[in-house]
Amino acid sequence: MDLEQLIQSEENKNKQQLEPTLQIAEKEWNLIRESLSLCGDIGEFSKQDFMIGIIEEDVIIRLPKISPTKSVSFYAPTFYPMYFIKNIKTMNEKFEEKGYRTTEALYCFIELATMASDRLGLRGTISMAFGVGYANVRTGWIAEKGLQREREIFEKMFFEGKFKNYDWECDWTSVKGALKQIFEKFKSWQEDDVLYKEQTASNKIVKPMLV
Repeated sequence: MDLEQLIQSEENKNKQQLEPTLQIAEKEWNLIRESLSLCGDIGEFSKQDFMIGIIEEDVIIRLPKISPTKSVSFYAPTFYPMYFIKNIKTMNEKFEEKGYRTTEALYCFIELATMASDRLGLRGTISMAFGVGYANVRTGWIAEKGLQREREIFEKMFFEGKFKNYDWECDWTSVKGALKQIFEKFKSWQEDDVLYKEQTASNKIVKPMLV
């Protein structure tokens, strides 16, 4: 087998491994699309919007160029977009036993919901915060660092007036209505930076210290 045939063989192997996982990602995207339908239409799933690759022995075999969060570095290593496919695959393997209540699902939904909010017009930190909040209420897990106040506001609005149940369905009227209100809140933050800073300011009281 010459080099060209070897490369083609590896590409075919990678494609066979990727396709079933991409189908899972597309299914989850469509569920998010349904849940956000009152906010607008996020459109069809596109793998070009994500960093798609197979991780083997900590080596990235293949990488597309675009990812909504490729510059983010303050989460755990498995959050990095290069692990998107690996996390989708592991989430699916654990799904029968744990549903969405896994860290892999958390990281997958941060990626998916951030891109979904970007499709709806949110940008930068606001888009990322929406993705972090969505992932939290979908999985029950909290990303390690960053955007704490935004996530807390998202969670409070989502579960306001009802029992905190993470096993919700994307076509529930209550879910769609809550996400619509949350989206409008985040959109107002994007349009008014002063309002954003006021409403996401920390509630912590800093006590003076003798130094």
